Amino acid sequence: MDKPLTRRQIVRQETIENILSIAREEMKKNGVAALSLGVIAKRLGIRTPSLYTYFDSKNAIYDALFRRGFLEFERCMDERPFQNGPLRKNVISSLETYMRFAQENPELYQLMFQRPVPQFVPSEESMAVSLGLLEKSKEQFAHIFESGELSTDFPFAEARDLFIAMQHGLTELHLANNPDLAVGNGRFGKLINQAVDLFLAAWQK
Repeated sequence: MDKPLTRRQIVRQETIENILSIAREEMKKNGVAALSLGVIAKRLGIRTPSLYTYFDSKNAIYDALFRRGFLEFERCMDERPFQNGPLRKNVISSLETYMRFAQENPELYQLMFQRPVPQFVPSEESMAVSLGLLEKSKEQFAHIFESGELSTDFPFAEARDLFIAMQHGLTELHLANNPDLAVGNGRFGKLINQAVDLFLAAWQK
């Protein structure tokens, strides 16, 4: 049985959560690359050097958010509807969940799937979380092909990457053109069903 946390440990964890929460707010407001330790410290009411008690660098904050983002994204994908339903509904659900996550968590999405901070390299621990989710998605995609519901004339890996490109491309265009409109609306947000129909028409047996 785990020992209960001491008061000092509780305060430390609360401070870490506050730092990450403020970092997300600042990234969402001013851009991921514009994150400032000085601003975080000022909002916490502490001196900037005191932040190093909790994170040894700004990249360490990015790393914690990168890892947290993938854990949250995994939860969203695990809870999405129609995972075991008809193929069309399953694929639509996957695209909608991806786009919705990006829209609701733009600062995490950028850190996870773009390169807004070129010098940031995720830690091995955080990359393991990311790669674990990628492996899970590979297995799910492979299961669809193994079931015989889909078939292509080119390698499975290329088919998977093409699907990822379609998913990511629609999301990027929706965020660029209609970021305030709900998934399913807007110039590109409303094209999910049509994109899935094209995908299935080309690959479904």
